[in-house]
This record gives sequence, C-alpha cells and structure tokens, in this order.
Amino acid sequence: MTRFVIIFIPIIISAIAQIILKTGIGSTSTSGGILGFFIKTLTSPVVLLGLGLYGLGALLWLIVLSKEDVSFAFPLVSLAYVLAIILSALFLKETVTLPRIIGASLIIIGIFIIARFG
Repeated sequence: MTRFVIIFIPIIISAIAQIILKTGIGSTSTSGGILGFFIKTLTSPVVLLGLGLYGLGALLWLIVLSKEDVSFAFPLVSLAYVLAIILSALFLKETVTLPRIIGASLIIIGIFIIARFG
C-alpha cells in the first residue's frame, strides 16, 4: 500500500498543478506577442504556485524512480489524466463528454491491470 501512496502523491500534485496553472493563466492570449504572454503568465502568483507544485511533484517523482521500475511506475502517471478530467469538471466547470469518460475508464482499467499484475 505504501508503494502506491509514494507513487500517487506526485501524480496527484501534478494534476492539481494543472488546474492551478489553468486558473492562473485564465484567458490570457498570445495576441500581444509570445514574449508578453510569458511575462504576464510568469509574473502571476497563481501560475508560479502551479509551477512550484509541478516542481514539487517532479522532486517527489525522483523518489519513485529510485524505488520502482520505470516500466511499472510511469504508466501509472496516466492517472493524472483521469484526475485532470475530474478536477476540471469540479473546479473549472468544464464539460466532461462521453468520449472523455470512456477514455478515462480505459485508463483506470489499465492502471488496475498494471497495479495488480505488473
């Protein structure tokens, strides 16, 4: 059980970071130029929080890589896609379509197979 906690913590942090980044970037566009876009986004405290969480997730992932085979652990990262769908529906009020639900379900089945038999 501890094995999966160590693996899923950085995955969960990365999915949360995605939602925070999306919130921080809002509707910022590149119409004012790519440099202006990056300056505006990289000075946003919310974007910086999201990037910080990504960094934390990456550091924690190094612990995972030190303990697990990449061929076992990395496919489990796909759980971040499922979490992103759920979190985007809850916090960003995005529409979750049937194809997304089917795709997420297939990912969950794959994660179960790897976790159980991998």
